[in-house]
Order: sequence, then structure tokens, then C-alpha cells
Amino acid sequence: MFDHIWLRTNGIFYHSNFHGIDWKAMRSEYEKYLPYIGNNYEFAEMISELLGELNVSHAGGRYNDNIDNGDATASLGIFMDYDHTENGIKIAEVIKGGPLDKAGFDLKPGMIIEKINGETILPSKDVASYLNRKEGEFMLLDILGEDNGRKQITVKPISLNEEGGLLYDRWVETNEKEVKEKSNGTLGYVHIPGMSDGPYRSIYEEMMGKFFDKKGVIVDTRFNGGGDLVADLAMFFTGESFLSYETEDRVVGGEPTSRWTKPTLAMYNESMYSDGSCFASGYTELQIGTTVGMPVPGTCSFAGWERLPNGGVWGVVPVSAKNKAGEWMENNETDPDILIKNQPEVIAKGRDQQLEKSIEVLMGQVK
Repeated sequence: MFDHIWLRTNGIFYHSNFHGIDWKAMRSEYEKYLPYIGNNYEFAEMISELLGELNVSHAGGRYNDNIDNGDATASLGIFMDYDHTENGIKIAEVIKGGPLDKAGFDLKPGMIIEKINGETILPSKDVASYLNRKEGEFMLLDILGEDNGRKQITVKPISLNEEGGLLYDRWVETNEKEVKEKSNGTLGYVHIPGMSDGPYRSIYEEMMGKFFDKKGVIVDTRFNGGGDLVADLAMFFTGESFLSYETEDRVVGGEPTSRWTKPTLAMYNESMYSDGSCFASGYTELQIGTTVGMPVPGTCSFAGWERLPNGGVWGVVPVSAKNKAGEWMENNETDPDILIKNQPEVIAKGRDQQLEKSIEVLMGQVK
């Protein structure tokens, strides 16, 4: 497997200079460790170190194995009040769409989940232990209300992955609400989490539907994990109006009907990857609109992942990209027009400085 990885990288790496690394020397440097590799995890780690010498994105090795009946904490879909030091879990917020978000339950912040399946929740015991391996199973909860009234409800906890999806929806909804309030309904807000069919359909639907009458839209691409959608988005955001459909009293539509013709502002950050990096570069190069946030690392390259006989996976970059200036995009970061970093102590207070600045800037452009 080591020989295969070295030979394949030697043959397919996108640049002949291997980013200034002596690739032949790397073979002997790492081959000497093979007799001491004890398991598949160690091999994947060593391969990651080897490919890491190239200082390139979309590269490395990994190995995962399933553990039968392994630990898996389920979620009740709530935020817990960690200041509560007595028995039970004090609810700080019920997450929208979660297991406890049911009209019939009538749960509110301040209520306490006293017991799970008849077992009292003790402050001396890790809460996760009460929820271990309980995903999708019926669970009985004893609830104490603020008026000391008690009731029992039956729920099915969800996985932490499902909870993550609900938290993402909550984050987007919170941002959209902030943009609406601070712009007095003038601007719209969309977030593009990845470059695939689903997000594109969602963006298209919202911008050409819910936000069609807005003067501009903030396009948040922070944390975009990539895919392959950069050209479609670039074309969509660069529509130019050439017809309007009107009555004597008002405008009822126009052309093009399939592209956005009003101003946009794009938000960037350090966690955009792959096609997310391509988008940041393209949006900037085409001067589609103002950009706000933090520099985007240059990872606009294609992935070349391959499965190994031991079940592990490895990969390296077979094809990268160049921008309009003919510069390689790999390791070539894209800087926003307005540089602003979200400070942790400010985030902790519920504020998003990058979003606040984006609203301010786009409002100034659409007046």
C-alpha cells in the first residue's frame, strides 16, 4: 500500500515540482517506519504525515472502523442551563424541530427534567450517561414545571448529527431575522453550506421567491465545505436586467427571470474549503459585489480519493485551478474587501460582527 501511494502520487500530482519537496527522498524517509506500524490507524497517520510534506489540500490518509455497541450519546433537542446544580436538567431552550418541540408537551425554559426512565438525574453523574445508546428509543421523562406541577412525557431522542442539523437551521433563521430587523425589511439573507444540488435549489428558491422584492441579499458562504457549483452561482448572481413587465401603476416582473439582477454581498471566512475557495476567488475576480469577513485559504483543487485494500482511504491533488491572472489557486488565499474577525468574547454574547458589518455595508449600497 505504501508503494502504491508513493507511485500514484509520483504519477498524478498536479505539479512536477511537488511544491519544492524532493518526493524521491520522502520515500526513503518514511519507508523506514513501515516495520513499526502496528495497525491501520497508525498507517493512515503515517500516510498523512508523508502527504503532508507536500503542503497541499485534499490530501492525507484516514481509517475508520465500526465498534459494535459503541458509545453514542443521544439528544433531547434542548439547551441545558449549566448554572443549575441540583437534581435534573434545567431547560434553557427547546430547539425548534427537536424531540421536545411538540405543542402537546408545552415545555418552556425553566422547566426541569427530573428523571429519565424512572432514574433521577443526579448532578454528580455525567448527563451523557443517561442518554447513551438511546437514539430512536422511546424514553419516559418526568418533568417539573415552574409551578411545581409534574407530568410525564414519552419521547424518542435523536442523534447528535440530527441535532447538528437543527442547530444549523436555528443559526440560519437567527441570521435571517437579524438582517430583516436591522435593514427594516430591505435586505434578504441566505447561507450556502456546500456546493451541491440541494443548497443551490434552496438559494434559488429563496432569492427568486421570498426575497424577490428585496433591494439586495447578503450571501453568507462561511463554513462552505465545497462540492462543484461555483460556475452556476457566479452566473446566477450576475444577472443583468434587460426587460421589465409593468402596468401603468406598478412593475410586476422582468427579465431575466432565472438570474438575480440586484446587488449581493458575500461573506467569507477561514473555514471555506475546496469549491468554497473557488467561489471566493470567482466572486472576487468577477467583482460581483463587496466581500466581508476573513481570508479564505487557497484550496481550489480537485480531490483524488481512493480506497485501500485494508479499508482505509488516501488521496492527493491530481488537478488544481488557476485564477484569471494565471496564478495557481492551491495555497493562494482570497482576501475579502473588508477584513473583520469575529472575536470569541463577542460571539459568546450572541453577536456576529461580520454579519453586522455586512448589513451596514449593503444597506449603504442599496439606498
